[in-house]
Amino acid sequence: MSSYRYRITVEKLADAKGEAVTGQSLSFYAANHDDILAIVQRLETRLPFTSGTAASLGVGLKLFSEVALAHRNHPLFAEIRPALSSFIQQLKQMPATGDSAPAEG
Repeated sequence: MSSYRYRITVEKLADAKGEAVTGQSLSFYAANHDDILAIVQRLETRLPFTSGTAASLGVGLKLFSEVALAHRNHPLFAEIRPALSSFIQQLKQMPATGDSAPAEG
């Protein structure tokens, strides 16, 4: 099966107190059988969330579900597998709302 390839970067901008933080980031490569960017676009039209929230959900869910799929026989994922599958099916069945969620500022 061929995969899309991504570079994921997370950069810390502020700490829990709201103080600015610089120079702290994490970057790694990940493969996924789905087009994550297209999924995020679809979520933005289906969910009543900001674009940033839809992106967080889409990227997080796809990264997590790809690991769960790759390690489907590992006992760590046994309990969550049915709920994860059900959640993803529910997302896929949601109709488009017609408007995009407000942009995050």
